[in-house]
Amino acid sequence: MAEDKKAEKAEKGEKKAGGGNKLMLVVVILLVLVLAGMGGLAYVMFSNMNKPQGAAQTEQTKEKPKKKKEGPPIFDKLDTFVVNLAGGDGSLLQVDMQAELGDEEAKKKFTDYMPKIRSALILLLSSKSAAELATPDGKVKLKAQVKQIINESMDSGEEELVQSVLFTSFIIQKQ
Repeated sequence: MAEDKKAEKAEKGEKKAGGGNKLMLVVVILLVLVLAGMGGLAYVMFSNMNKPQGAAQTEQTKEKPKKKKEGPPIFDKLDTFVVNLAGGDGSLLQVDMQAELGDEEAKKKFTDYMPKIRSALILLLSSKSAAELATPDGKVKLKAQVKQIINESMDSGEEELVQSVLFTSFIIQKQ
């Protein structure tokens, strides 16, 4: 009888141990599912970081990113401009400019379109008065207009082949 009790205790012990193994198996399976879920969530979050989330970002992604070029900037000098200024007071403007270009391809296009660019710039510069150009603000506005005129003259569309315009000489002479 003592042996029967020991056998029953042994069976109960095995059942407890077996139940513990089942509990451990359930815990391990739940742990694996939680980790898989977290991994899936992390994948979705990191894969969607560069994707647009709204209409505003959709428009931004349609724009071509500006190319990062390495090395020094590319400049090309325009010939000196000497024009009569508007206003009828006989004022002259002599200006030397350089254009900062995006790349060598832009420089070639800039050279190819030079007659068209010069014509448009002569019309722009001769439409200005000495009073407009005498102030620093007037010169900054003129730089922006020159850049826009050059890009439009080269039929560049929305792509800006000319990054900026620099005045290397700017003389207004009143007579």
